[in-house]
Amino acid sequence: MDKMICRAAFAGLMIGLSTASIAATSIAQKDKAFSLESVAINVGEKLRFVNDDNVTHNVTVKTPRGESRPGVVERPGDEMELAFDEVGTHQVRCLIHPKMKLSVDVR
Repeated sequence: MDKMICRAAFAGLMIGLSTASIAATSIAQKDKAFSLESVAINVGEKLRFVNDDNVTHNVTVKTPRGESRPGVVERPGDEMELAFDEVGTHQVRCLIHPKMKLSVDVR
């Protein structure tokens, strides 16, 4: 009986860990800035960008190979998620507000 309880508890723990790793890290856009200057995530994880500002922003990503992923326009109140599937350092910018910079270290 004890083995069954331990197995059930372990299975529940693993499900909880799997669910937690799926949740995207949130990056707010407020006062014409990203809420973080840098973040480290695992390959395949997503970042959620939330426009908490009163102005429109653009989220453009430059990959470690120097390629640009097209910018996504976010109006105030918008949210969107971006997946990072390539290991290395990605540079996120707002092309509307050039001082908005975020470095994403994907491992």
